[in-house]
Amino acid sequence: MDYDFSVPQQRFIAAADHVVDAVGGVERAFAVSAVAGYDRDLDRALAEAGALDGADLLERVLVAERLAELGVATTYGLRGVVDIDDLLPPGGLAVAVRGRQGPVRYAAVADHVVLIDGDDLIAVNDGTKSVTKVRSGFGYPYARIAAEGLDGARLKGLGEAWRSRLTLVTAAEIAGNAAAAIARTAAHMRVREQFGRTLSTFQALRHRLAEAAVSAEATRWMVREAAFTADPRDIDLAASYAAQTAAQLVPELVQMCGARSFTLEFGLHVFTMRLDGLRLELGGPDRLAARVLAGETVR
Repeated sequence: MDYDFSVPQQRFIAAADHVVDAVGGVERAFAVSAVAGYDRDLDRALAEAGALDGADLLERVLVAERLAELGVATTYGLRGVVDIDDLLPPGGLAVAVRGRQGPVRYAAVADHVVLIDGDDLIAVNDGTKSVTKVRSGFGYPYARIAAEGLDGARLKGLGEAWRSRLTLVTAAEIAGNAAAAIARTAAHMRVREQFGRTLSTFQALRHRLAEAAVSAEATRWMVREAAFTADPRDIDLAASYAAQTAAQLVPELVQMCGARSFTLEFGLHVFTMRLDGLRLELGGPDRLAARVLAGETVR
């Protein structure tokens, strides 16, 4: 079995990396994320570069995962996986689900809002009219959307497919954030010393980090398989596992990094807080697992 990226997959990921570098590099983009901002310049540059032109679903998921791993604040990965380009012009995107409680990621800054309303979609060009910004510590700009105030084109029969794609890209972003959080924790353990030794030499900590890495890698490959098959049940299964991984990783990695994990300078908070926010978007792992077993699609 070949786990290497194909040439086209490598090209799409490299194209996204190139745009991030061209717009000021990862450090500039990460600084926006560190204060839960939105990188409109990067979003625009990715769209103008056509970083996903001709990409299939798996390639779009790989790019969404990569952007999450870099820690940037853009809706480009979300747009690519839900495949909205034929419905709305370029710009920041927020996707809400009628009946789902809580604020919506990027709704505070989005140019467009899409509401999944049962089996239909409501696509709104101006996403600022019916939103109320809220303060959040989950690493993204959030707002509450007044669904009854959204006025846009109603598209029949697309709701279920969009709901599944939204679940898929959320799980992919968990995979990317988890990988980045583990890499940052591992780098910390290689240099942080206690009792005259680096933390990375303590076997108990090595085992804990190894277990976290296994969970994160399993999440990554379950999401990729789901993107390859595009089967709703595979997507639900990947989402269920991703939610459990996020719930386990956040307290574990924060504890291993100690008080430093709470500081803005260290940067781990960008990934851990996003993991918590994305997990809550997916819903409780027990509910997700029950729907997988029942053969239902996550709603």
